[in-house]
Amino acid sequence: MKLFTYVASVLLSPAVGAQSEFAVRTSSGTYTGFINSTTPHVNQWLGIPYGQPPIGSLRFRPPLKAPDYGATEAKSYKPICIQDSGDKTGVFWEAVPEFQNTDPQSEDCLYLNIWAPRKPVEEKVPVIIWVCGGAFREGGGHAPYQVPDHWIQRTQTHIVVTFNYRLNVFGFPGLPVGNRNAGLMDIRLVVEWLRDNIQGFGGDPERMVLYGQSAGSGAVLAYGYANAEDPIVSGLIASSSGAGDAYSANSTLFHDLAQSANCANLTQTKELECMQNVDARELQRLVLKINPDPTRALFTPLADNFTLFENMTDRLVRGLVAKVPLITGLTYNEGMAFSTFHADDTSPPSEPVPEIGSMLACGAIREAKIRAQYGLRSYSYLYSGNFTNITPRYWLGGMHSSDIPLVFGTHNLFRGNSTNLEWQTSFAMEAFWVSFASNSSVDPRNHLGQTWPRYTVDNPEIIVFGNATMPSASTVADVSLAEQYAGPC
Repeated sequence: MKLFTYVASVLLSPAVGAQSEFAVRTSSGTYTGFINSTTPHVNQWLGIPYGQPPIGSLRFRPPLKAPDYGATEAKSYKPICIQDSGDKTGVFWEAVPEFQNTDPQSEDCLYLNIWAPRKPVEEKVPVIIWVCGGAFREGGGHAPYQVPDHWIQRTQTHIVVTFNYRLNVFGFPGLPVGNRNAGLMDIRLVVEWLRDNIQGFGGDPERMVLYGQSAGSGAVLAYGYANAEDPIVSGLIASSSGAGDAYSANSTLFHDLAQSANCANLTQTKELECMQNVDARELQRLVLKINPDPTRALFTPLADNFTLFENMTDRLVRGLVAKVPLITGLTYNEGMAFSTFHADDTSPPSEPVPEIGSMLACGAIREAKIRAQYGLRSYSYLYSGNFTNITPRYWLGGMHSSDIPLVFGTHNLFRGNSTNLEWQTSFAMEAFWVSFASNSSVDPRNHLGQTWPRYTVDNPEIIVFGNATMPSASTVADVSLAEQYAGPC
């Protein structure tokens, strides 16, 4: 075990140049971070525990706060949560793997990472908390396109936090009795940990926003519906997905999996205990066996009426939602990311674009519309960029997830430098996101002073990012433009 820990630590450690060590005391210990030569104006703390290892009797259960582990270094990523990545085919594995987390995996995975400016523009800076996507079956806090050090190096305006949360059957088991969406509860625990500790890293706990994409967007929106009275955060950013309208409260998947894991013919209590003792890798193997399809998730959030509700619209009608503003949006070619892809393809696939793209895009549009109907402040966007260093096949342009590198400032790090339009689009998106985090009570503004108009029933305007035919990298337009790309909603 010690050898494995050492090897994993070496594998996960980032390249470090001249180091400047500093320690921050938190509720889960005192952690010494580092700087590196690539982004020398960024303080980094990697692999800080926010929850106890969810193993043994804690498997499938709500997370428990991490205790004080004493003083240690926070200079390397910890393993990501156990994944359900199917057969690892498709565009995100074969064309743009920088969207994927490929770190070692473990059940002991409840860790977060913090990047903070060394020369902050103010004493306490706002905090953006990133919730990764991945269909609730894969993902984590260390995908190359989602590392924010270059963004913070350039602006010195904010802190970014990434983290792991439990996925697939480990995070969303759908227990027959007493079910809770443990993965969504992990997210709440992260926010609580940051509320209590981020000030020591130079952050402002009164100005924190949750930002998620795809499944992460769904998780962010669910967070708003579940934490109406005490959201802690001051804003939500939800890209490429909506909250949905209705969710099922029941599933037989956990019971079916138990049958194949030699936990059959038991009472529900004994079945749970048996499943908590099955080797984690065996559970992973069994889940992959029944679901090799990389585009389809089986174990996803169910309505537990605590973190997710059977009727989300009813929550909105009754005002049972956090009264914080929202940024939501979509990319113009969401569905192409889910089409059949082969590394040697030179032309787009002949089959129709999968409907999931329209579902995601329409979900984002619906979220802005329905919030406007009930007087909640929202801002909407359409990402219209087609940049070959992010989407290296022409037909992939503007696909699902392709807006992420523009926000994180990582668009130029792989497959060549970026165009001027790409840089300007990135600058605009980054500035809007930071402006929203800095003061969510006013309309966001970008680095050029442009104001993002509020989306309303009478004036449903959006910002279009990265469209080469428009006057600038960020242009105001009517929502009907986004609806053209989303398809019939």
